[in-house]
Order: sequence, then C-alpha cells, then structure tokens
Amino acid sequence: MQLRLVCVIGGLLLAFECHCAEVETIRFLSANGKDTLALDIYRPDSDSEFNGWGLFFLHGGGFSGGARNDAHSRAFAEALAREGLTVVSVDYRLRQIGRGFHCDVPVADKREAISWAAEDLRAAIQTMESHFPHGVIVSGSSAGAEAALYGTYHQCIEGVKAVISISGAMEPVDSFVPIPLLSFHGTCDQLVPFCEAIHHQCPQDSEGAMTLWGGGAIAVKHDQVELIAFPNAGHELANSLLLERLCIETTIKFVQSIIDHHFTPSHQEIPLYTPCALNPPPAFPCEF
Repeated sequence: MQLRLVCVIGGLLLAFECHCAEVETIRFLSANGKDTLALDIYRPDSDSEFNGWGLFFLHGGGFSGGARNDAHSRAFAEALAREGLTVVSVDYRLRQIGRGFHCDVPVADKREAISWAAEDLRAAIQTMESHFPHGVIVSGSSAGAEAALYGTYHQCIEGVKAVISISGAMEPVDSFVPIPLLSFHGTCDQLVPFCEAIHHQCPQDSEGAMTLWGGGAIAVKHDQVELIAFPNAGHELANSLLLERLCIETTIKFVQSIIDHHFTPSHQEIPLYTPCALNPPPAFPCEF
C-alpha cells in the first residue's frame, strides 16, 4: 500500500482554489486471479453528504493504452474529490496492447477486451466494498465507459447504483436493469457512435463490425437516462469533458440525485455550432 499527497491547482477549466487531496494506491488481484493491478483512491479532506459512497472510474485508451493516473483521469478524480466525493480510479487488463481496436480486430476479441475490463472493475469493487457501505457508482471515458456500461447492463455487477458514461457505448440488450445512467456524448462521434451504428465506422463485412448503442440510442431504449448531447461534437469529448466544469457539476448533481432518490430522466442538448463530418449526421433523438 502506497500513500501520497497530490496538490490540486485551480486551472482553466476547474477554476478551484489550491487544495490538497489524499491519494492512496492499493494493489488488487485482477479477475483472472493472476495479474496484479492498481487503483488510486482520491479522498476528500473532510466529511460530506457523500460519505459511504464511492465513484469508480475507468480510463480510456481503446483497451490498448491509458492508465488510471494519466493527466485527464487525475484531473477528473481530483475535481470530484474536492466536491466531497470519494473517487477510485482503476487500472484494468489491456487485452489489445499492440493490437488496437480497429476494423481488422474480430468482434469476439473486442467483446473479450471489454469483458476483461468490466471483470476487473468488478474485482476492484469487491476489493473496496467495505469502504462504501451505501453503494458505488461506476463511470468511465471512451473504452472505460464501454466497460462500465457492459459491466452494469450485461454482466449486472452487484452493488452498482448508477452509471456515468463519457463518450461510451455498448452492445444492444433485450432489456435494461433499472439502474440510472448519466451519459455525455457528441452526436458526431466517428469512433463510438451516438446512435446505433458500427464501432469505428467499420464496413459491415469487416471482422470488426461491432454494432453498438451510444448515449443517444440508450436514451431511447432505457427509461432511466440523463442524456447530455453535444450536437456535432466528436470523440474529443472523451478527454476534454474530464476537464470541464460542466461535467464536474453535472456529475455531482447526478450523484446527489441517486443518493436522495430524486433522479429524473432528461435529455439536454448543448450546441457547439461546429460542422459534422458524418453524412448524414445522426438524428436527435435517435431513430430506430
């Protein structure tokens, strides 16, 4: 177990006063029972209404890169900790290192990469379950969001009270377990679709033609979704939103609504007034 102090400096997006948050690194055994992984716990420096709750975060990187303590993941976790929420940033097995996640990667391999990450999320939650007696919320960006969605709505990880997806998507399901979702997604995302489409825009006859539901599609199919849609925005939101005050404030309000049992589904557009390279651009709301 390693203990360190990280000083968070108010910056362009966060605009907070300088504040030091305690960060503890813990090693845990991955779901395969062989590999040792790490998670970082970002704890607020004082009690708050979020005591007993934990938000688990999975980084992006196409299941071939990224880390729990990269700059964007740290900034997101530190900002939420300053608001009183304990955040657990988790590493997971990267099945696609050296292979990528493109159209030549078979769907079965992609599905296994997502499953590995979701299983390691489950292992991390089980490792830390005594710290969060009231419940956990799982979240992620890009690939991490895909794993969080898969773990919640496909694998049904126990103890999960809500999900937060930033530029994430999932394979279709016949029905949803009644777990609320906060989804941030750009409608012009060319990598992870906003509506129902093939991941990475792969040709339908390619090995990697994996059909996914993005935030817009899930909001149509699942009746427990708060959707924040950014018309014409692309996959760059997977990183940039982690540094945006809007994302931090919306996340805190969502968590509060889960704790207070006052969650209300909603769909909101935040126009960016930029052209969309997709032709035709996805509809909003999505059509089936």
